[in-house]
Amino acid sequence: MFKGFFKTESSYFTLTRTYTWIDGLLAVMTYFLILVIYYIMGVLYVKNHVYLGIPVNLFMIVLCLVLVLIRKQGLASLGFTLKNIKKALLTGFLLGIVFTFSMNILPNLLAGGKLIPLNKALYNIFYYFLIIALTEEVVFRGYIQTRMYGLIKNDLLAVTVTGVMFYAMHLPFQMQANGLQFNIINMLILMSLHFLMNFLYRKYNSLAGATIFHGLLDWGGNLLQ
Repeated sequence: MFKGFFKTESSYFTLTRTYTWIDGLLAVMTYFLILVIYYIMGVLYVKNHVYLGIPVNLFMIVLCLVLVLIRKQGLASLGFTLKNIKKALLTGFLLGIVFTFSMNILPNLLAGGKLIPLNKALYNIFYYFLIIALTEEVVFRGYIQTRMYGLIKNDLLAVTVTGVMFYAMHLPFQMQANGLQFNIINMLILMSLHFLMNFLYRKYNSLAGATIFHGLLDWGGNLLQ
């Protein structure tokens, strides 16, 4: 039973085997475009105090949707499917509650943190679930991770490489806003979370569980101040 919990939905591997080097190359090109855009976004944020996170993230979702449609692969190839959605949502929600409480809420409470205002907490539901979590799950777990199999056939290596990419994606904006700060602990945490969210995605070949988990983690991390 425990072993079965970590089993990947068979349709996930069936789908990823269909991707070619062209899909892998498009995924890599998309990734480097994201790095450039995030770098520019960081420059604008520091110099002009303009934050473009919402339009940029929406653009990235649209870009992945366009690429999928051009390749005639269907929305299900990004994890947009109703199959197993109840199980995916429940698994993502339960794991999200456990990780959010243990990693974010409890440590902040012990450090004397206080809840943020209700209106900000409600806005953060929109921001962290839709703008951050949904975007990163579509781009990384739904698009880039699956298409990397077109270039890298080894499962563990493909997931690890995408995990490094997921970590490095956060650097261009941060290096502008806070200066380039390489933190091995932060890298290991983000890569571990990538493995976990990728597991939630591929367990049901669905975007739902990973998005709920991701959203809860980010929202809970900003629930106290």
